[in-house]
Formats: sequence, structure tokens, C-alpha cells
Amino acid sequence: MLADPQTITIDGTAISLALVSQQGTTSLYRSADGLHRLKVAYTETNKNTRYLVRYEEDAVAADPISTVNQKVTGVVQLVLDQPAFGIDDARFVKIVTGLKTLLATTGGGFVERVLSNEH
Repeated sequence: MLADPQTITIDGTAISLALVSQQGTTSLYRSADGLHRLKVAYTETNKNTRYLVRYEEDAVAADPISTVNQKVTGVVQLVLDQPAFGIDDARFVKIVTGLKTLLATTGGGFVERVLSNEH
């Protein structure tokens, strides 16, 4: 079981996410103001285990067409599909670490380029 609460730091600000629901193989965490949510889950089959880490953040912003304020949600999720054999936990950690390094490159880095519609 993961610690309660979980903390995510975004732009130097730590956001505490308390456990609000735990059902089967899924846990949901939420900030006190409800604007930040974290879902951690997994499902197993005879061929693989699929892990999900999903972060959601709400904001209120003016719609550029109607100028009416609306709630919007941004989502970042990581899905890991680990085969039942052949790629062990240690190797999977190395794969995730490599992907984190790729994603963490800033100043015209990978994520900025993807958000500029590069592929």
C-alpha cells in the first residue's frame, strides 16, 4: 500500500493528496481543494499486468470564444504493461527511469516539442 497522503510537487509547490477511496486494485487521492487528483491502479491478466498512474488538475479559465469561465481538466497518465515473464521489475524500473529522463528535458525539450505537435 502506498503512503497516505501522497505529495506531488509542481513548479516548486508541494501538493498533498489524501487517500479518499480504495477499492480492489484502485486507489484515489485528492487535494483538500479537490483541484488535484491522483489515481493509482493495476489490472492483471495471464499475459501481463497493466499499471496506471493518472494525475488530473482542474482550472477555471475563460473560454476564448465565449469568454465565459469554464472548468477545464488537464490529465497526465503513465500506463505500464509488464509481461508476465521476460521483463522483470528491475528492468522495468530502468525503462521508466529512461522515459522520465526523456520527459524531464526542458528548454525546448521533448515535452515542449510534443506539445507543439511534433511527433
